[in-house]
Amino acid sequence: MKPRTIVAFCGLLTAGSAISIDITLPAIPAMVADLDAPYAAVQMTITLYMFTAGIGQLVWGPASDRFGRRPVLAVGLAIFLLGSVLATLAPTVDLLLAGRAIQGAGGAAAIVLGRTILRDLFTGTELARNLALAAAVFAAGPILAPFVGALIASLFGWRAVFASLALVGAAALLMLLRLPETIPARDPSALAPSTYGQRLRRFWSAPQSRWFQLVATLAMSAMLLIVTAAPRIYDEAFGLTGLAFAAFFAVQGFGIVIGQTANRRLISSLGIVPAIVVAGCVLVTAAALILATGLTGIANAWIMTGLLLLYATSYLVVSSNSTALVLDPHGRMAGFAASIFGVGMQIGAALIVSAIVPLTGSSITGFALALLSICTVCLLLAVLWRPRAA
Repeated sequence: MKPRTIVAFCGLLTAGSAISIDITLPAIPAMVADLDAPYAAVQMTITLYMFTAGIGQLVWGPASDRFGRRPVLAVGLAIFLLGSVLATLAPTVDLLLAGRAIQGAGGAAAIVLGRTILRDLFTGTELARNLALAAAVFAAGPILAPFVGALIASLFGWRAVFASLALVGAAALLMLLRLPETIPARDPSALAPSTYGQRLRRFWSAPQSRWFQLVATLAMSAMLLIVTAAPRIYDEAFGLTGLAFAAFFAVQGFGIVIGQTANRRLISSLGIVPAIVVAGCVLVTAAALILATGLTGIANAWIMTGLLLLYATSYLVVSSNSTALVLDPHGRMAGFAASIFGVGMQIGAALIVSAIVPLTGSSITGFALALLSICTVCLLLAVLWRPRAA
C-alpha cells in the first residue's frame, strides 16, 4: 500500500466504530418493537458497544507491540465477525446486547490499530495532519451508514443490518492482506504486568498526554450524546424515523469533511492547539443555538439538522488534534499509548453519557444544556493549556 492508501485504510478502521453505531440507529424503533424491549434497553446497544470497545483496547494495543500490528488486527476483526453473527441471530434483547459487547471487544482492535499504525509512520505536525485526513475518511461512516442501515432494515429487517456489519469485517480482513507491517520493532515484554505498570506511569507522566486525554474524552462524550439522543429526539419531537431520520442525521457527515479539510490548513497556519480553540468556539456556538431553539420552541428537524451540521464541522477537529497531542510523545510504545488513550476516551465518554441520557430523555432543552456544558469545558481546557516539561 502507498502511504496515502494506508492513511485511508486507517481512517476506515477507526470509522468502524462509527459505522457499527450509526448503521443501527434507524433500526432502533424496529428493534424495540420486534424484541418487545424498553427503548432504554435497546439504546444500551450503543453505549455497551462503546464500553467494550474501550476495554478491549487494553489488550489489543500492547498485544500489537508484542506480536505486530497485522496479526493482532486480524484476530480482532475475526472476533468482530463473531459478535455480528450473534447480534444477527439474537432472539432477545439480552442476547443482542451480548452480541454488541463481543462486536465492541473485537472492533476495539480496529480502533486502536488504526491510530497506532499512523503513529508508527508519522510524528508531530505530520501526525496531526494525517490523523485529520484519516478523520475525513472517517466521515464516510456518518454519511453513508444511516442511509444504508435504514435501507437494509426497510427491505430485509433490522437483523440484516447486523449481518451487513459481518460483511464489513470480512472486507477489512481482505484489505489487511495488502497492509505492510509498520511496527519498528516488536517488544517481547510488552504484555508483562511490570511493563504495563512502567508504561502506564510513563504515559500519565506526560502533561500533554494527561491534558488532551481529558479534552478528547469530553469531545467524544459530546458526540456520543448526540448519537444516543438523536434517534429519540427525531422520533418523539419531530416524528421522524427510518429513512427520514437517516436522511437528516447523515448530513452531519458532510460537516466532518468540511471541518477536517479546514483543519489541515489550520494546523499548518496556526498550530494544533489553536486549531482546537477555533473549533471549540464553533462547538459552543452550535450548542448554544440548539439550546436557544429549545427554549424558544422554534426547534424543528431542519433547524436541528443545520445546527448539528455546524457542530460536526468542528467535533473531529478537537478530537483528532487531541489524539495527535496525546500519542505524539510515545512513539516507542505506540500501541500501548493508543490503548490507554482509547480506553480512557471511550469508557469515560460512555459513563458520562450513560449518566446524562436518562435525565435528558427526548427534551431538546435538556439535551442542548448537557451538550453546551461539555463543549464549554472542552474550550476552556484548550484555552488554558500551556506547554510544560514532563
